[in-house]
Amino acid sequence: MRTISQPSEGCGMEEREPAEFQGPAAEEGAQEAPSPQELIEQLRADLELAQAELQAAKERFVRLYADFDNFRKRSAQELEAARQAGRFEAVRALLGTLDDLERALGFAQAKPEDLIPGLRSVLENLERNLARLGLEPVPGVGAEFDPRYHEAIGTVEGEEGRVQEVFQRGFWLGEQLVRPARVVVGRSPSVEPKEE
Repeated sequence: MRTISQPSEGCGMEEREPAEFQGPAAEEGAQEAPSPQELIEQLRADLELAQAELQAAKERFVRLYADFDNFRKRSAQELEAARQAGRFEAVRALLGTLDDLERALGFAQAKPEDLIPGLRSVLENLERNLARLGLEPVPGVGAEFDPRYHEAIGTVEGEEGRVQEVFQRGFWLGEQLVRPARVVVGRSPSVEPKEE
């Protein structure tokens, strides 16, 4: 056994036997170590508690998963209902135009000269219905050419960079471009060299 030197009276060092290590429990009073049977019982109790917590966590997970799945299905149904409502409103808005065209064809057979005013009326009605749905025309003749919503199909002499003619109107629906306007853009007159 090793000995540890301690200070003595004369030289400041004396030898003594090392004490057994005694942790904090020894300072509070000696406690007996649990028996193997008690240790097994404690481990079983801890295991049962852990299993109960795991089961509760599984049940929470299953409920949460079911809630999420129901939310996903409900969202899909609401999205489809919104699409259906949008189509319904568009069809309802265009039915009046269909009726007007049928009437115009009926008048064209009786009085062909009345066809042009009738068609103008149908066109105005259709434009009103489309505007109610949020459709807006892209700026046309006289507007500055913008390649984001104009498609240039040619140029003519005229005010440079300005739309001179519209071959097919373009339209916006909210912030979304439905179709660009097909336009002819002005260019400055070319200077021809003088002949001598």
